[in-house]
Amino acid sequence: MLLAGRLHHLADDVITERATQMLQYFGLGDNLHQRMDTFSKGMRQKVLLISGLLHNPQIIFLDEPLSGLDANAVILVKEIISKLAAEGKTIFYCSHMMDVVEKISHRIILIANGTIIADGPIETLRSQEGESLEHIFSQLTGGQDFDRMADDFLSAFKPNS
Repeated sequence: MLLAGRLHHLADDVITERATQMLQYFGLGDNLHQRMDTFSKGMRQKVLLISGLLHNPQIIFLDEPLSGLDANAVILVKEIISKLAAEGKTIFYCSHMMDVVEKISHRIILIANGTIIADGPIETLRSQEGESLEHIFSQLTGGQDFDRMADDFLSAFKPNS
């Protein structure tokens, strides 16, 4: 945490105070001086999130921030993201978990093969393409018949007749 804070010119006492407080909320209050290589994936994810927010940035980039987190941490992170957005911060949130993106985003940009294929609030995208963000993405990218594909996949368990 010291490195992340110092890179943003925070005083060591401010870094320690903020990091300790933030770690407490994720159940890691006793781990401030522990090496990260001893942490689980979820613990590392929490530390990385805290490190990125330590200096209270106006623009935040998050790439799969919920990956590896336990259910309670997921809820907390989604609440934190919502409150940061409500404070007027700009948050770029990259994820393959479309249902989460749909719930927490004010504006959604869908990208396929490096090209923007949709851009707007979820309500606008729904009115143009379909009911869920997953369905919208599938439709815009030449969607497959996933129901049939799942049946075909599961046919491997059926004896040949």
